[in-house]
Amino acid sequence: MSILQKRLFIFLIIFLLVFTFSLSSGAQSELAMSIRNHLLVIEEYGGAFPEDENVKFYHQLNEFYDQRHHRSIWFEEGNFKRDPESLIKEIKNSYNEGLNPADYHLQFIEECIKDGDLFSDQCLDKRALLDILLTDAYLSLASDYLNGKIDAEIIIEDYNYRADNLEAQNLLQDLLEKKDIAQTLVEHLPQTDNYQKLKQKLADYRDSEKIKAWPQIDSGEILDEEAEGQRVAQLVNNLAARDYLNLEKIEADNYFDQNVKRAVVRYQLDNGLKADGVVGNKTLKSLNILRDQRIKQLIINMERWRWLPENLGSRYIYVNIADYNLKLYEDKQLIMEMKTIVGQEQRSTPVFSDTIKYLVINPYWYVPKSIAVKDKLPLIKKDYTYLKENNYSLFKYTVNNKLEEINPAAVNWSNINKNNFNYLLRQNPGDENALGRVKFMFPNRFSIYLHDTPGRYLFSETERSFSSGCIRIEKPIDLAEYLLSDQEEWNREKIEAEMTKDKEKTVYLKNPIKIYLQYNTAWIDVLGNLNFREDIYNRDQKIIKEYF
Repeated sequence: MSILQKRLFIFLIIFLLVFTFSLSSGAQSELAMSIRNHLLVIEEYGGAFPEDENVKFYHQLNEFYDQRHHRSIWFEEGNFKRDPESLIKEIKNSYNEGLNPADYHLQFIEECIKDGDLFSDQCLDKRALLDILLTDAYLSLASDYLNGKIDAEIIIEDYNYRADNLEAQNLLQDLLEKKDIAQTLVEHLPQTDNYQKLKQKLADYRDSEKIKAWPQIDSGEILDEEAEGQRVAQLVNNLAARDYLNLEKIEADNYFDQNVKRAVVRYQLDNGLKADGVVGNKTLKSLNILRDQRIKQLIINMERWRWLPENLGSRYIYVNIADYNLKLYEDKQLIMEMKTIVGQEQRSTPVFSDTIKYLVINPYWYVPKSIAVKDKLPLIKKDYTYLKENNYSLFKYTVNNKLEEINPAAVNWSNINKNNFNYLLRQNPGDENALGRVKFMFPNRFSIYLHDTPGRYLFSETERSFSSGCIRIEKPIDLAEYLLSDQEEWNREKIEAEMTKDKEKTVYLKNPIKIYLQYNTAWIDVLGNLNFREDIYNRDQKIIKEYF
């Protein structure tokens, strides 16, 4: 080959490379332009484009694609740059997390990928839109895994948790670096045993081989031991369907024997009911809740765990409002547990987290005006000596908005009503003080705290929604002793001695402790039993309405 021929040959190779690159570059430029145009349209429609799709993260996608000049994330020349199958698989797996795969563009994505002409020139716009929706599905799934499908603050007026930061741009960078999609997404799910065990129970309840759909029990008289008949047969089959009763161990399927009674007791314990083995109205109502409803209850309680921060801390107090229960954890170990009394339905205890910073021994109770007007004023008007007999002091607001203690006898109570009640009631320290001998303070906008109570007999009740919102606790001295255990001058003996003085004293914690007030109506206990609780504030129904 001559020198001239060699030069021509080299020139031809260079020309072909440049020409091929130009074609490829041109195709990529056209795809980038289509991605840009689609993002503009999606933004114009507020994410509601194409029809029947919701591009949840269009703001973040706009920013990210713009930084990379709208180059495709998923496509390269005539093929996929990264295989979308791993994302599709995780979208389908979201069903096991109680989520709906259809929320993540699944149908559109699968239809596009099955299209044999996807990589043709005629499908340029389809590839552009697929690129955007794959990326949005990835971000949406990560977000729902981390912080839940729905915004809790929209559903629950008194919800007060700060969502974990999604770090969308970092997630998108991980996508570019071809990190494992499934692993990246799963890392955003709650890792707690509580969540994982609920997930397993959800799978069991969806599996008709493990948990069968149970029959309804007709209304009628109370069912107790030695009862028989059709309603007993319905009860027996209801309990057997969810594995509370072995049909082989009973005398007859329409007779209420001791085995049936034991099964009823087990069911009642797992459902927060009075464990007497008798099927009265409340037990019957609970037994007749359909399996589909229980499945929804499991799903929304998984959602509640997604709302919580991943790290609750090494030491924290967890109050389950729906279970009337307080638990204290340290290094993942249960240190203390006690019963609680929570707010009545019309004065419900809110869901939020904060930090207990101090406690007050022998607290004064400054009666909130709403309680003073609604609960106390009628008693005072009937006989104003109620104030002295119950250790209350009466204060009046002066013209300078200052408080001045006055004699209740000096007030013409017959003329006082909720509109002109310009007084402050303060109950002084003592055995009858509504807050008992100690309160635990985590200052918050709800004015909620934990406290002792003189009405200790109420802890014997199964359902304990009696308070005006604050949380009464069963073992206040135990909790005070634990929280002050790192202060030598405050042992149990000293705490109890201080409580006898009827003098208010504030003690700050050296190590403040995180507290979570949560509302769980389904969970797995330490014995591995699935527990359900009544939705005392109708919060489940609000979430279900929005979620499904």
